[in-house]
Amino acid sequence: MANNSINLTTLNELKEIMGDDFSELVTIFISDGNTQLDNLDTAIASSNAEDTRRIAHTLKGSSANLGIDTLSQMCKELEVCAADNNLSCANDLFNTISNEYNEVKVQLEDLI
Repeated sequence: MANNSINLTTLNELKEIMGDDFSELVTIFISDGNTQLDNLDTAIASSNAEDTRRIAHTLKGSSANLGIDTLSQMCKELEVCAADNNLSCANDLFNTISNEYNEVKVQLEDLI
């Protein structure tokens, strides 16, 4: 599977280390990601920069842990904007993050 969104080296190393628990980790990431995106959408809609920053930070970290580098980088960009109390780019970034997450989710589901 050729994919620039997921660092397959990182993901495969994690799969080897975790063994049978890898599927559970991916399932939790997907479930938590759905919740995080809903919460992020709410935070942006209510112009809450601190919640936006915190949620983007959480999603950035969990994505990076799985080698989902593109999504992690997008979340970092949103986190930085929100930390500067600047949500002018938040809606566009959210849409990009949401689309990337949904693409990655399909690819991850194929692995479990």
